[in-house]
Amino acid sequence: MSDSEQEESHSDDALIRERLNSLLAEHSQSEIARKTGSLVASVNRYVHGARIPAAFCASLVRGLNVNPSWLLVGEGAPSLADVPAETAKLGENLLALVEAMSAVARMRLGSLTGKHHLKVLRELNDALAAHERLREKLNEQSRPLFAQMLKDLQSALDKRDLARAGELRKAVEQLSRLCDDESLARDFYRAQAYHEFQLKNSQKFLQLQRKLFLHSLPDGSLFDERACDEARRLVVALVQMNHMKEAARICRAVRDLAGAKGRNWDAYARLENTYGVIMAETGRLRLGIELIQKSLPRLSGLYRKVSEAALMKFLLWAGLLTIQDAARLGEHTDAKAEHMLQLACWLEDVEALRCALKYADAPDVEPIWRNTFYSHYGHALLRQFEKSALCAAKEFRSEVERKGSTPEDAMDRARLSSASAHLLRHCGDEDGAREETARAQRELASVGPEVTPDPMTLATHYRNVLALGGDKKRARRFFREYAHHGYACFANMELKPAR
Repeated sequence: MSDSEQEESHSDDALIRERLNSLLAEHSQSEIARKTGSLVASVNRYVHGARIPAAFCASLVRGLNVNPSWLLVGEGAPSLADVPAETAKLGENLLALVEAMSAVARMRLGSLTGKHHLKVLRELNDALAAHERLREKLNEQSRPLFAQMLKDLQSALDKRDLARAGELRKAVEQLSRLCDDESLARDFYRAQAYHEFQLKNSQKFLQLQRKLFLHSLPDGSLFDERACDEARRLVVALVQMNHMKEAARICRAVRDLAGAKGRNWDAYARLENTYGVIMAETGRLRLGIELIQKSLPRLSGLYRKVSEAALMKFLLWAGLLTIQDAARLGEHTDAKAEHMLQLACWLEDVEALRCALKYADAPDVEPIWRNTFYSHYGHALLRQFEKSALCAAKEFRSEVERKGSTPEDAMDRARLSSASAHLLRHCGDEDGAREETARAQRELASVGPEVTPDPMTLATHYRNVLALGGDKKRARRFFREYAHHGYACFANMELKPAR
């Protein structure tokens, strides 16, 4: 046995010992010895580090009604009383298989021709065949139930019923262990990723999206449309976490993998559209707008609505569209409302703010994002302009947190602090504004090199820096570079006196 095989064997033995120790919470060593036909001293040795033989595992199953799947691999309930009959049978076959494999492992290489050894090999073959037959039967029986419960899980996620989704996910996870359907397994990965996204568990969400992408890559065949779409989903996950550099690299790689044939896929158009968003968010506004405009006609449904909102946002940034004109264009969605409010807050224009808030607060707005940060920001800023009330600035942070938009990561916290500093500056509380600006700077400094802050968060922060003090050289360089690449909303900021 190689070193790696020995290490793996010892690891498995330790896990079985851990589960044996958990049985001692309900059964004494003497009881376990009696019901397994073992010596108490032997049980004590197994508990304290001695190698646990397969025969003793079989005795635990028979004597204490232990679920063999749980004992050997940690799956299912500890007691067979809590395990369906077919699953229990699978566990028994697994135990027989382990015993047969153990017998083969004990044989000396080069002496496999003896009658005893041939008998052992036949028993191993029979155990494998029985295990595979039952596995196929369980797979056949579990597939329709797996599919239905997965459908129920997706329905709960679409309704944002997180409590029910959590319970269904646990049940589907158990079923997934009995079903080898690759397509359903991929759908379950996708549902889990969506669930983690709704729970705001960013790292788990991204981890599952990466797995989805890797699972979608075919073995030994050409890159296909399904793999392209899974790559796009991974890119979207990265964008939502501000991992723009990695997202851009994947986009470029997928474009190469897709080749000329892939240009005709709908999934490719969606990917190209997302790549345009990445370009526009990372300093290449003109290229981003061009890519979005080219891919937009091929999109439909929710993809088109989100893309139209993104295009409107970047046209606003480029100075090619006013907020008043944007309010009259396209479908009425909360995604467009957020983009309009974002720019209106930046422009510090009362009429633009009123127009954007009227659009956002209208009863017919279609919820796509359910994001409310800029709505809170816009209302607070308008109150500042109309009444110059200090309370509006001081209550802004608590209002955002109270209404469910609590910052989840450093970028969100930097955005909130920069907006708070902006409000405090306008009501004359420079000490409070400096404190919030320093907090925003700490948050921005804390993000890793893989994170690219979004332009508007940086712009708001650097405008505060120009007004209150800090690294003004870096602030002016940011505005100069972005204005040079077509971001008209930032033009001449490095020269303007701060308001």
